[in-house]
Amino acid sequence: MVVELVQLESGRYILKILGLPCPYPVLYTVKALEEIKEGEILEVVFDNQPSCETIKEAAIRRGCRVLNLERLEEALWRIVIRK
Repeated sequence: MVVELVQLESGRYILKILGLPCPYPVLYTVKALEEIKEGEILEVVFDNQPSCETIKEAAIRRGCRVLNLERLEEALWRIVIRK
């Protein structure tokens, strides 16, 4: 299990959520979005396929913009969100 929020550069963060089933990836994503400022970017890397939709929906419901959603590997995805 890995949950790690790291600032990559000014205004850009990466959240790694590995080894956790739903609803944990979306819960950690929402918490991270609450911690960053308006206009900043959050990249979420996760290994739970159903979270592709739940993270996207949660971000949109909170007024964020989903910039990208991609599959990185067999069981690894990344979603990029602008708050």
